[in-house]
Amino acid sequence: MNSKKSGRKTIAGRGWLGYVPPIMSKEQSQATMRIDITPAMLEQLQQAPAPGGVRIPPRTGGLTMSPRPSGPGVIRIPAGPAGQPNGGAEFQTLLQSIYDAVFITDPQGSITSANTRAEQFFACSRAELCKKNVLDWLCGAERSLLDTILGSLENNRFVLIQALCRRTDGTMFPAEISVSHLPIAGKMHLSFFIRDITVRKEQEERLKTGYNALQNSGSGIAVADVEGGLAGYVNPSMMSLLGLETAEEACALNFRQFLKEESLASDMIAAVQAGDTWAGELEMKRKDGAPFFAQASLEPNLNPDGAMTGIVISLLDVTPQRQAQQQLELYAAQLRQKNTEMEADLRLARELQYAFLPSSYPAVTAGEPGKPGHLEFAHVYHPSGLVGGDFFDILPVSPSQVLIFVADVMGHGARAALVVATIRGLLEQIAKETQDPGEFMTRLNMAYSKIFSGANELMFATACCVSFDLKNGRILHANAGHPLPMVVEPDGQVRLARVSEEGMGPALGLFGDARYGHVRADLMPGKRVVFYTDGLTEARNAAQEEFDAGGMMNSLRTRTAEPLPALLDGLVRDAVAFTGTPVFEDDVCLLGVGYAGN
Repeated sequence: MNSKKSGRKTIAGRGWLGYVPPIMSKEQSQATMRIDITPAMLEQLQQAPAPGGVRIPPRTGGLTMSPRPSGPGVIRIPAGPAGQPNGGAEFQTLLQSIYDAVFITDPQGSITSANTRAEQFFACSRAELCKKNVLDWLCGAERSLLDTILGSLENNRFVLIQALCRRTDGTMFPAEISVSHLPIAGKMHLSFFIRDITVRKEQEERLKTGYNALQNSGSGIAVADVEGGLAGYVNPSMMSLLGLETAEEACALNFRQFLKEESLASDMIAAVQAGDTWAGELEMKRKDGAPFFAQASLEPNLNPDGAMTGIVISLLDVTPQRQAQQQLELYAAQLRQKNTEMEADLRLARELQYAFLPSSYPAVTAGEPGKPGHLEFAHVYHPSGLVGGDFFDILPVSPSQVLIFVADVMGHGARAALVVATIRGLLEQIAKETQDPGEFMTRLNMAYSKIFSGANELMFATACCVSFDLKNGRILHANAGHPLPMVVEPDGQVRLARVSEEGMGPALGLFGDARYGHVRADLMPGKRVVFYTDGLTEARNAAQEEFDAGGMMNSLRTRTAEPLPALLDGLVRDAVAFTGTPVFEDDVCLLGVGYAGN
């Protein structure tokens, strides 16, 4: 039964008093004492001699007077009888040996005795403690608190108080105080046993924080017995994860029942019972059989003596991540299959592209007395991928004449290879219609532009078409934005081919109505022409410097005496030595044509 007195609660039977100290103002915390001096006392003081002080007899109240040269003396009030201990020697020995701080007070709360622990708790001497009332050491305490305590002790052996105690330096500490009656020498006193509960409060706060964290954790947490039974604590997340509704329902179940493979539970529990931690991903099922995946951790729950009392189980639902991983694995498998198919297609395209290149070179001779000699050919082809956008073709026109066609389609890879196949299909058809390089390029550009005009992206190609005519001893050159070939003269001089504006035109596919012309040059025995694509001249080294046309010319100058195939191979080796890598970023295509005399 609870009763209220002076605004505070008293619990009958045990005698618990929950005290919340009020805030005291500075004026309330100070007291004023009134001292009345009777005429008889004043007369005695005035008769005091001038030198030295006179001790007033104890019956006058224990006043001490110190005289001044003229006028009455100064009255001082000595400290109360704090030096006289309560009880006998045995009681004092017991009092000093008590672990808690102890105040012995009269019924009005005035402290008459205190133990050594009280001096330590309140950071002052026993004499200073005994000068005050016990309420002075309790933050915000008023007289009504003592009345409540005395009223509670009429029906209870003791009263418990929770309060904040104040030390002499102003700091405070939480305390639990037990108050009871204490008869000493036939008089009733009060004993205040004061226990500092700072550490306990801190531990309680930590436990409360930890409990709240467990309750609000997004992970499922449970404390099972040593065999995995969920008879201990189960937090709300674990209840939800396992599909349980009440703690009583969980107590009747075992953790192993929620595993898809219950046999795995024995190994897990055995590992924990051996003092280890088991961690891993589990395939589990809820109470209703619905499957889910969880990242699990099982650890031994130990008591203060280190003995295992149960198992701490932690589960994190990773079903969405596992499903996403499974989907990703499915996509990856599908992608690998698609890549395998694509690589097979590209390998087939590579084989077809190589098939487009001449497998043998035509025999081209002057075919007339007095004009000996023939054309010799050599080539090098390095696509940057499985398939490339560079290619060449040698189209025979007559026993003494061929058309050389070299092209570089924008980009590389499958798209460029498709354009190459398209151009390659047009070459033989147009070669039957005309052998004039300028007219050849004009017709090719018209057909090319018509085919790719509907593409979303511009698809253009650079190219050159050159006629080698041994019978007439001439070269006819038409160019569509392609790098000019290198010419090695019979005397070993290396230079770029000379092509005037008449023989130069835009790249194929830029302008469908473009007209192309050609220029003429002499063809003499010993002359060599090297056609190339920009994959060679734009090859870069670590300093991002290009091999460029200058590097190509320097390489050719050192190899003019070499056979045509060796000359091209040496040119590629020099480019590789310059870049420091055998891999080119773009397609490389070289074609050499030489007029060899008998």
